Amino acid sequence: MKKNILTPVQLWKKFQPITSNFKTNIISFKSLGYMSVCELYFTALTKQDGDVRVFTQIYFPKQASSSAALIMVPEFNKMVDLNYISYYVQAGFNVITFDIAGKSTNKHFTHYPNSLDFCNYVNSGDHLTSCKYGAENTCLFNWCKITRQVISFVKNFTPSLSPTKVLMTAQNSGANIVWQVAGVDNRLDGIIPINNTGYDKFNSNIGNEEIPLSELAERNVWSLCCAAPSYAKFINCPVLFLGSSNNRNYSYSSLSDTLKLIPEEITHYECVSVGCSKNLYKQALYTAFNWIDDIANNRKTVVPPKGRFVVLENRIWVYADFDLDYDAIVEAKIHVAYGKEVEGVRNWIGYDVHSDLIGTASQKIKVYDLEEEISLVCTVFYRNGSMYTSPMLTITPNKLDKNIKTNARNTRMIFDKEFGTNAFYPRETAFFADKANIHFEQGALGLEGITTDRGDLVCYNLDGKYITNNEVMLQFDYYTTKPRKIVVEIEDVHLKSYYAQIDLPPSEEWQSIKIPRTLFVSNKLYPIKTWTTVKSLIFCTAEKVLINNIIWI
Repeated sequence: MKKNILTPVQLWKKFQPITSNFKTNIISFKSLGYMSVCELYFTALTKQDGDVRVFTQIYFPKQASSSAALIMVPEFNKMVDLNYISYYVQAGFNVITFDIAGKSTNKHFTHYPNSLDFCNYVNSGDHLTSCKYGAENTCLFNWCKITRQVISFVKNFTPSLSPTKVLMTAQNSGANIVWQVAGVDNRLDGIIPINNTGYDKFNSNIGNEEIPLSELAERNVWSLCCAAPSYAKFINCPVLFLGSSNNRNYSYSSLSDTLKLIPEEITHYECVSVGCSKNLYKQALYTAFNWIDDIANNRKTVVPPKGRFVVLENRIWVYADFDLDYDAIVEAKIHVAYGKEVEGVRNWIGYDVHSDLIGTASQKIKVYDLEEEISLVCTVFYRNGSMYTSPMLTITPNKLDKNIKTNARNTRMIFDKEFGTNAFYPRETAFFADKANIHFEQGALGLEGITTDRGDLVCYNLDGKYITNNEVMLQFDYYTTKPRKIVVEIEDVHLKSYYAQIDLPPSEEWQSIKIPRTLFVSNKLYPIKTWTTVKSLIFCTAEKVLINNIIWI
């Protein structure tokens, strides 16, 4: 059967958002101390068999610092977390969120008529992941309809809101909605997608798996009708992307490709927490605050940094070019990674650099293989707390110059003090992590070790493919004056974790410990079969334990 493949313009041609007759029903208004919340239902869509009644929450700060309103789009299967909402409300912004998941055990949720029963997440079936019933009958298309009606409602909920600017943000799957809505609705003044470049089950940008021919047509339909890249070219409002470089829910490599589709005259910024996987750095939150505030007040935003490679005397140098507002810059970093992305993960090596008076910084880097890709990201930190990163740039050395000198690679050493704090990254329960919690402290004999005040220590500076002997053990030095029980976790390229529970006895001296491969077991107590697939090392529940000299032995 021939499929009628619709473009975004064709798909949305018949839909016009309403501007009145919302049939609002306020069900509660309560104070939470630093903010108040209004809970209500309004009618977003009317079908022959009933209305779509959207459960909505509006959060008002005790002291508003901005007339802008921020719409937080939920993920497909759950509402936005209150802790996350509170960050923005405490910063003085009005926040609006709503439910799309539908049927729930909660007291309040969005109600769909029978004709849209598939919009209830629990009943979504293949309406969630395919266009087999037509693009108009996908969950995503109808959830985007509802989101566009939320924009209408927010703009007309007077006198409670009356926003001068309306912005939109979402994390993970919810960002699919943000990308699509921003491409077809010109009423938004800015969007902040988080950890999502348009990933979905039919338009996956993770991995290089062989796609059966029977699925190719279906994927093409999905991509043209529903995926972010098809909508990015129509976006006409500023974009701020927040993400983690090692988050496996999307490919960081595809980010710049998606952003390049946005029209050139539309500003778009990257704020990527390089090295993080499940967290963002706290500077990402401050960046969002400042960016929203700049848009709300029509202020000029900073110029994002750019990176470049330069060959000098048969060596590769990386350069970072920053905003010329030198006084506003408090810190700059250059991050380099070797090899291709493996399931969303790279080992980023960070260098602290100093920008000169014309806003340029440089760093000489090592080359191990002329045919091995080298990737570059530059980060600049501003006095107001903002953090911006350059688009990722990737080169192959021999394409720059075949006479570049190479270095020998040390495959045994994972970490010592010379690697600095940039070798480890935070993993915390809170969404926004503080890299400053990872630092060096002095132990016995005046020797320093790396430690953290909160959360786990994550290191990607190990590549198991070089460890072909299974009798090799993982060794590290530690210092603790109190008895500790820690968990050493290793994660492989297949996203599977193995754990070794270690008792660390107290001592006034530094001690060493060796962990054999067979001590690392999965949740089902199966030992890891080989070191060759290992991609990351995590020290869990090891706060205030000093660690140094991690090596394969």
